[in-house]
Amino acid sequence: MRDPERTKESVLEAAERLIAEKGIQALTLEEVAAGAGVSKGGLLHHYASKSALVSGLAQRMIVLHEQEIEEYRKKDPASPGSYTRAYLRANLNCVDECTQVCAAMTAESRNFPAMRELFKRYTLVCQERLENDGLDPVTASIVRYAVEGLMSSAIWDMPRPSNYSEIVQHLMRLAGAPASTKA
Repeated sequence: MRDPERTKESVLEAAERLIAEKGIQALTLEEVAAGAGVSKGGLLHHYASKSALVSGLAQRMIVLHEQEIEEYRKKDPASPGSYTRAYLRANLNCVDECTQVCAAMTAESRNFPAMRELFKRYTLVCQERLENDGLDPVTASIVRYAVEGLMSSAIWDMPRPSNYSEIVQHLMRLAGAPASTKA
């Protein structure tokens, strides 16, 4: 008997691999099932449609992002700004790890309203946390939008500016980190 959580994880990993190779539009449930080593019926038990599968992948990305933010918060719990710095560090890590999956999901977000809605709701949660982190809410929002711009540039494979490290250090200072703190 299969572990349902492990099966879901296998399905999401297979979907991510296939999206990286082919994009979301070319993704088929049959290929995902085969890649996960489950029957199509087994896949449909967990994800009733391609849209549900894509939303499941988006939800997994959010959970992993939340876990990463929390890990950074534990390492730097000083207030004010602990959430903002953790958010900044987690997203800078995403900048370094942006993949074809990020680009495909960004490009296809209009075609998958449930996925887009998940990301919108998560963005609102993050924005509220940033605004209530003890820093000036405008400053925290500037940090957010700057790092999201860096992520967007990475998703679209744009070159980094020559002063990238100085930009990161400035954002860290805005987020309340001491001048010598690394991202």
